[in-house]
Amino acid sequence: MTVLRLLILSVFLGMWNVCFAAEYGIQQQKALSAIPAEFRYFGFIWASTEGDLNGDGIPDMAMVLTGRKTESDSMEERLFVLAGKPDGTYEVLSISAEFCHPSKFYNLDIARNSLFAQMVEFADATRISSRTLQFRFNAKLSDLELIGEEENAESYEDGAMERTSTNYLTGKVIHATKNGSKIKTRIERIDKSASPARLNGYLCRS
Repeated sequence: MTVLRLLILSVFLGMWNVCFAAEYGIQQQKALSAIPAEFRYFGFIWASTEGDLNGDGIPDMAMVLTGRKTESDSMEERLFVLAGKPDGTYEVLSISAEFCHPSKFYNLDIARNSLFAQMVEFADATRISSRTLQFRFNAKLSDLELIGEEENAESYEDGAMERTSTNYLTGKVIHATKNGSKIKTRIERIDKSASPARLNGYLCRS
């Protein structure tokens, strides 16, 4: 009886894995197969995007994944960046520590050799609130660095807006507010003596 139950369970799990994998595209499945064994339970894709990050002309893959390192561990959420290889497979380029856990959802985009990770906290018919991190590949480090971020809150009802844009390379922070048709901006400087944070092991603040 025990053997029969185990056989039924293994068949069920096998069918589940096939159905689960079928939800993702071929490139996403290839990227998932390149993830280290310690993250083998990280199978749910919050968001993903493709594009060339390291400048070799081959599309890379960025994914926010949720899962556990082991079945007994608590759920984690991490940003994985995988470098594309000429044969169509991937290898790990960078893995964050615990990522940002937005209230709503993620948007990922690769543009101008940068990875933009947007965390949407509120989004409905009346308002939107989000935070976007910009990472750029550094060939000397073989990793991505956090070079900027933007926090944005906008009300569709009255047109009010608040936006804070930070450039960690120049140390410039631009605060912009809008009430009606009036826009006010204020610029401040931050200490840029420290090196930009690297994506590998990056712990996102909530």
